[in-house]
Amino acid sequence: MIKRKVKKTPFYFFRFLARILVLNLPIMVALIFLIFLGKVNLLTAFYFFISFFVLSVFWTIYVFHEQEQFISYLKDLSQGRDVDLPHVHKGIFGSFRLADAFLSVKHRWSNQTISADRILENLPHPLFLINENENIVFVNKMGRNFFGDEILHQPMHSFFKESEFITAFEQLMNNKIKQEWFEWDFEDDCFYSFQVRLEKLPAPARNGGVIVMVMHDITQLKLFKQQQADFFANASHELKTPLSVLSGFIETLQGAAKDDESAREKFLNLMAEQTDRMTNLVQDLLVLSKLQMMEKNNQKDVILILDLLQSVIDSLELKASARHKKIELKLVHDIPRLIGNKTDLVHVFQNLIDNSIKYGEDHSVITVRAELKAGFPRKSDKYFSDMRQVVLVSVHNTGNPIAPQNITRLFERFYRVDNFKSRGVEGTGLGLGIAQQIVNAHDGLITVQSSLKKGTSFNVYLPIDF
Repeated sequence: MIKRKVKKTPFYFFRFLARILVLNLPIMVALIFLIFLGKVNLLTAFYFFISFFVLSVFWTIYVFHEQEQFISYLKDLSQGRDVDLPHVHKGIFGSFRLADAFLSVKHRWSNQTISADRILENLPHPLFLINENENIVFVNKMGRNFFGDEILHQPMHSFFKESEFITAFEQLMNNKIKQEWFEWDFEDDCFYSFQVRLEKLPAPARNGGVIVMVMHDITQLKLFKQQQADFFANASHELKTPLSVLSGFIETLQGAAKDDESAREKFLNLMAEQTDRMTNLVQDLLVLSKLQMMEKNNQKDVILILDLLQSVIDSLELKASARHKKIELKLVHDIPRLIGNKTDLVHVFQNLIDNSIKYGEDHSVITVRAELKAGFPRKSDKYFSDMRQVVLVSVHNTGNPIAPQNITRLFERFYRVDNFKSRGVEGTGLGLGIAQQIVNAHDGLITVQSSLKKGTSFNVYLPIDF
């Protein structure tokens, strides 16, 4: 323990004399009363008073010094200074119990502070403490992950230069507002969107922080809203086009071409094509809706992957032959049974093989390959989070490669690669989106690799013990 010196305030001695007076005043009154009654003589009263006065002075010095030490200790604690407990445990008026009680409280405060610091450190959202000089005095782990370790002890405006931050800070410091919310977009290697909250603390933190700033990551919510808006816009557009065509043909058949048999036959065929297009689109939309509501307890089919792939290939072999393509199935290992939804997995591989037929090079071979893997691919998020053995089914074709900027968007709903070959191919733009949704529902993963030299491969990873 470090010995502490009592700080002598201007009123120290006045308080000391006042305590002696308070202690001796009752004795003085009692002695005067006894002298007046003749119970004691003046000399005896004088000696008694002097003895009591001397004892009270020594007692007051000892106790008063203890109390002043303890008061100074509490003031240090209240100002955030970590100080040792003073030597008051030898006191005779409960100082020992008082010291022990405060030491216990101090340890509890210390442990609570450590717990609070760990909670702040491990919050799933970036959190900052900013002092009166606009310097960042604390950043939790998530904040450092987003903005780097060098952000600590730097001016806030060197990282957050937007006017929303500066204005909110000034208003909070001037007590014009209690808290402020606003959205802020941040772009580094990826795009992020945050809902930022700034609030002034009721008292300065131990590190001097006066304003806390929490950033809630709403990137996925914002992207979902944008995708939802795009989805409805694209669905409306895809339905509007064939409806407009049908409306035009009906109007023509009701008017100028009413009695023209050849024109009527031609228009009816075109109307049938547009009707089929709308029907396929509505069916795909219904499949998407069903997949979004589907639960895993509906995926209880026992699946032999070889039989499933062979049945899909048999159903598409005639279509492939008509386009001068051949489909080959290669089974590298004996594949164990899978548990899942057989109908949905058939839909996935039908879509992938059908796309290879549509977009692959003429007079080429489409290779469907199935093999066992120890786990998910190393570059995927599932490599670390899911340690199960997987079945890899790849569908490979040769032809024009998919550009890198298109690969990242292939699974977006209604997205279609804009090239010469795809313009002549009918489709709703929902097939790959549906395939990805089905694979995700099976705890799996679907990836794409494409290059001019190696061709294009769609790879489906399905865990065995799903």
